[in-house]
Amino acid sequence: MRMASFEAFACDACKGLFARPQHSCRRCGAITILPVNLSGRGTLTSFTTIRVPPTVFLGQEPYDIAVIDLEEGLRVTARLTVPAGRAAEIGDPAVFEEVLPYGPVFRLI
Repeated sequence: MRMASFEAFACDACKGLFARPQHSCRRCGAITILPVNLSGRGTLTSFTTIRVPPTVFLGQEPYDIAVIDLEEGLRVTARLTVPAGRAAEIGDPAVFEEVLPYGPVFRLI
């Protein structure tokens, strides 16, 4: 399965990275924020399993929400796909799969 690159946003002045578009850099105040493609590879830093979801996600439970530290230094909160027969553990490698209407999805490898 081919890994997708993760689109993020970088400040042209200080090179700070952001998961979502910004009007100005939260670090240095510069107004030039450019889209960048990141590798999509990262490490599982934290996760939780949602068993009682908000109404909008009823029927999708249980599902995992994770914090992924990308190789480039950006920390992303995302949906996590765990392969069948495997348990997620902090430090596991993960890769970006896709962006859905509710946000990014990463998969353990």
